[in-house]
Amino acid sequence: MIVDKYSGCFMGKLKRLSILAVLLFGTSLCFANQISFQIVQHDDCLDCVSEDSMTIEDSVLNNFFEYGFIVTNSDAAISESAAQDEKLYKIGQGDAFNGYSDFFIQIRLYYERNDDTLSASSDLCEIGFSITSVKTGKKFADKSMKNIKIDRTKKNNLAKISSDLVNAISKELRAYKA
Repeated sequence: MIVDKYSGCFMGKLKRLSILAVLLFGTSLCFANQISFQIVQHDDCLDCVSEDSMTIEDSVLNNFFEYGFIVTNSDAAISESAAQDEKLYKIGQGDAFNGYSDFFIQIRLYYERNDDTLSASSDLCEIGFSITSVKTGKKFADKSMKNIKIDRTKKNNLAKISSDLVNAISKELRAYKA
């Protein structure tokens, strides 16, 4: 009876220690890069961020999350010049640094309005993005996607464009890590 009492106590401690060891080992294998991004809209016709820009922001956030990144974003902003882009870039990069992000991405959305535009708002014509390593402060990618055609008859067209954008950014991130 005395032997059973002490062996049960030892097995309880061994069980707890083994569970603790498994949890520590399992959590040491879990890691993900943190990305912070910022949407900058260029549109002469609007004085606030458009619904299309917000849709792209939401889709980019979701796509990066599905790729396994921890994702945060700065507030979407409107810019009228490259100088203002750079100012917003520095603010966003500072936010990314303070939030312990690994990478900061500024996504620039360029809209245009012409006689062929069927909608009341401007159409997206170009997307540019810059990627910076927050730890080193080095900008290692500055690319653009041009000649974007929006088909407003298709429901998920902006989601497809966002998915293509995330694929292009992910390709640059993989190339940087290699």
